[in-house]
Amino acid sequence: MKFEFNHLEKSVLDSLSKKGRVYLVGGIVRDMVMYQKVDYHDVDVEIYDLEIDEIIDILSQYGKVNEVGKSFGILKLDCLPNFDFALPRIERKKGQTHREFEVEVHKDLDMKTACCRRDFTINAMMYDYQNGKLIDYYQGREDIKNKCLKMVDKKTFYEDPLRVLRLAQFMSRFEFQVDLKTKEICQKMVNEGVLQYLSLERIQQEYNKLLMSSHPSTGLKFLLELNALIRPLETLVTCPQRLDFHPEGNVMNHTLLVVDLAALCKDKTSWPLAFMWSALLHDIGKPLVTTPEGKAPGHNESGVKVFNQYFSHFFTNKKNEKIYSYNDLLSYAFDEYGKKSK
Repeated sequence: MKFEFNHLEKSVLDSLSKKGRVYLVGGIVRDMVMYQKVDYHDVDVEIYDLEIDEIIDILSQYGKVNEVGKSFGILKLDCLPNFDFALPRIERKKGQTHREFEVEVHKDLDMKTACCRRDFTINAMMYDYQNGKLIDYYQGREDIKNKCLKMVDKKTFYEDPLRVLRLAQFMSRFEFQVDLKTKEICQKMVNEGVLQYLSLERIQQEYNKLLMSSHPSTGLKFLLELNALIRPLETLVTCPQRLDFHPEGNVMNHTLLVVDLAALCKDKTSWPLAFMWSALLHDIGKPLVTTPEGKAPGHNESGVKVFNQYFSHFFTNKKNEKIYSYNDLLSYAFDEYGKKSK
């Protein structure tokens, strides 16, 4: 395992490692173990034995330090925007929402304890920058080999409801299965209603990642099994279709097939994410109008109503301006499909 950094990146890491212990953590380590290469778009660095002001002094030699996350032990450097520099920390839940955590930063924190706050074992590995060694307290490498997603710690996992959605998108992206105990905790979280406190922004972010995977139906089926799908998607399960047109059965079965087929060609479109959302939502109006015979007259128009009620807030910018509507989504998808079919 060998990471390749450019001259500036290496200089910064070398300067930090002269006075402290430096480790790469999180997704970049996971991806290196899985694929033997990474694209360095998101590099998490954890630094031991240094106070945060000492880290600031070192980073300041190379550029402007962003201290917005200082109270959480996280720093950014303007010349390395894809890097996060952090101290080891313990997080304790103090409220219902995803952001209500008490953070205890400790430069001398035991490394295994620091890793305990990670969501899955595959994300809890560390790479010792000075010695070039993998540190794997929770057998993440073995779980990668077995294609298994397993929580690190029952207590810390439960404290963050976003992890249910993260698990779903990881299942779709990596085509991994979920550990039984981890699934049981996810079901407990759903049953106790903790997902209701997630922000719409965070929910959309996880769905975006799921939809941009190679096999979106995997994560969607997992959420469906837990009764954790966005509400109007759940109604697709009980909506029948005419078997002469749709031998696959109900609208949910149809939608799961559509999103996987769309995933095969999304990269040929000019806006892959919008294309995938249109695939997911193209039949959300059917439950409102489907007849006992399985016909669904006017389901596009009813889809507009469902979209406006449940999804329009997903697609707004920071000025609260709508980026696209339901009809825009479907028109985009049909236009793209038409282009590729010619």
